[in-house]
Amino acid sequence: MAEATAIRDAPAREHLRTDEIGPAFDGLSRDDKLKLYAIEATLLRGTGLGKGDLLREAVYRALEGNRKCPRDVPFMAFLVMTMKSIASHARRKSSRTVVAADPPELSCSGETHSASAPSPEDEVIAASVIQGIYGHFEDDEEAVLVLMGWADGLRGKDLREATGLDQGKLDYAIKRIRTRMRKLYPDGWMP
Repeated sequence: MAEATAIRDAPAREHLRTDEIGPAFDGLSRDDKLKLYAIEATLLRGTGLGKGDLLREAVYRALEGNRKCPRDVPFMAFLVMTMKSIASHARRKSSRTVVAADPPELSCSGETHSASAPSPEDEVIAASVIQGIYGHFEDDEEAVLVLMGWADGLRGKDLREATGLDQGKLDYAIKRIRTRMRKLYPDGWMP
């Protein structure tokens, strides 16, 4: 009961007006826009969308007022989170399922930790790091499929179904990923 009162009494979060979205996008540097396209490339896999579609859709939804950018969130982070959401919905629409439980995540050092909600800034940094990690597996389609599934929170049966790999191929792809990541980051990855 106290939680409901606290939520009701919380101040409303201010958002950018729709007429501020265009100038906010135009205000991004050329490098920021290139980063957005690089992040988009990592999010496109499995969506059926083409290059530029996610970014255009994210900006369009903000312009239409369907997505609202909080004033205290960097505009670039808002666009990344919106693209991630659109991509996730597109994958689900393509008959991919999402695990309901929140499984532990593996770090590059092999340690486990429970997943927590990252800040929008962390999402931007993570997306650029993910782009770099995918680059190490361009020659291994099965490994890329596994990485994409992990990025979507898929594990076990859901990961097998999403990747189309049988258990043996899935295990071998995971082994290749872990082996390569240990070689690239012998002391574990730290942001």
